[in-house]
Amino acid sequence: MVRTDRRARREHWARLLMVGGLGGVLSVIAYLYSSTLERRVQVAELQRLAYVQFRGVQDFLEHSPQVLLAFRGLFMSAETIEREEFASFAQEVLPNYPEILAVHWAPRIAAEQRSEFEWKLFPWQERPLGIFDLGSDGRTPVPAPARAEYLPIDYAESLQANHQGLGFDVLASPHDRETALVSARLGLQRTSPVFPLPQDPDGAPVVAIYQPLYRKDMPVLTEEQRWRALKGHLIVLLRPGVLLRRLSFGQRQVEVRLYEVEDGRPLAIQPRGAVPHEPGDGVVQHKLVIPGRQWLIEFVASRDSLPASAQPLLLMLSLLALTLVLSLFLDRSWRGAIALARLNRELVEQQRELDGLVYRDALTGLPNRRLLFDRIYMAIGQQRRQGGRLAVCMLDLDGFKTVNDRFGHQAGDLLLKEVAQRMQAVLRPSDTLARFGGDEFVVVLPGVGDETTLDGILKRLIEQVSQPMALDGGQSSVAVSASIGVAFAGERSDINELLREADQAMYEAKRAGKACYWIFGTGQAASA
Repeated sequence: MVRTDRRARREHWARLLMVGGLGGVLSVIAYLYSSTLERRVQVAELQRLAYVQFRGVQDFLEHSPQVLLAFRGLFMSAETIEREEFASFAQEVLPNYPEILAVHWAPRIAAEQRSEFEWKLFPWQERPLGIFDLGSDGRTPVPAPARAEYLPIDYAESLQANHQGLGFDVLASPHDRETALVSARLGLQRTSPVFPLPQDPDGAPVVAIYQPLYRKDMPVLTEEQRWRALKGHLIVLLRPGVLLRRLSFGQRQVEVRLYEVEDGRPLAIQPRGAVPHEPGDGVVQHKLVIPGRQWLIEFVASRDSLPASAQPLLLMLSLLALTLVLSLFLDRSWRGAIALARLNRELVEQQRELDGLVYRDALTGLPNRRLLFDRIYMAIGQQRRQGGRLAVCMLDLDGFKTVNDRFGHQAGDLLLKEVAQRMQAVLRPSDTLARFGGDEFVVVLPGVGDETTLDGILKRLIEQVSQPMALDGGQSSVAVSASIGVAFAGERSDINELLREADQAMYEAKRAGKACYWIFGTGQAASA
């Protein structure tokens, strides 16, 4: 009997150990599976956020080369650009690009031209040093020794913040000299290594992007020809740290690091002394492209940003209810993963909507004023470089107020969207249609060199707008018309002047009877 009891007790304990061991193994397996699944979702979200921020930084880096091309177009538009013209152009362009620290013009000065150049430069310098280098401490300006040629900074904008740089010979700086020479000989934009500003040596480093400018009367087919024809360099100073301050990861703790890739080795730009990690779950790296160089941006998430799940531990303390707890836990884990995936999709959609709001009109989806000004600015630059004829048209809807007053603002919004779709359908792929405000639209028409092309486009616009429109399922039909004012871009036209001329021409079209277009300065209207 005693032996039987002992045997039954041993079997009972064996069963308990087997159930306990099986429950413990299942709990550990469930814990590891759930933790891995949740960590994968967290890593995928980090990778998505890092890619969105990387694309934003790359877009900002592409601004600087475009700004240099715009300034090159300014210098190519005239034989000589005065200091006041340079400053005026910079004041229009630079406020749109806060990441750009300064824009410089550094002409090529031969030794025999030095005295004349310095005489003109003295009134603009804080200390009349003329062309200068930096002393052995890298901070103190000293007059440049006699050299065969110089590349001194003559114009600097914004002038107040860069006043001390006027007269500095970039050929005296090793990193600037090498970049300037390579850029001039290749005829391409090139970027210098990072370096501290002389006026702020302990501050964040900067880079200089060089754009060569050549004399129009000299050939530039070979490297030697380009060097002999070099007129000077346009230089943009960019502070990389400004780009990183724009980034946001919500409540996640993510450190962003920037490196310059030199001979295959990453060198820290910001923060100083940083060492790149091996890519992994909490480390995402992307390559950034800047003219002539390659940067590496690295996103490093702290451990708190990728939390591990502690919930599976509860299963290990609930061996008596292993099946139920395991089922509930797996169900909860899957629900959490599905909810997080849904949240990811919503965040992606929200990001797309936010990106669209920056450059698009919320009602019609057309480019807004900000994107319109960029399109006109690029079209003017293209016209100056490639020739052709650029027309900027201001279009106003005749009778829109009556529709609004009679049917309400909701009907007016439907009308605006329908008009936008109709006009977009008759325009060319190279044209731009933007909503300027209210019932006013702006159409940018590049390459309309002959009157027949322009006339055909404008008449199609007027005809499309004039067709009756049903606003509420066909019950109510309304009709409006379009009055269009046209202005042509000249060699020195700016955006505000073009829009003013187009606006004046549009009011002339209204006075001429509406449903027609009026070309600024011609004194006549044309109808569809």
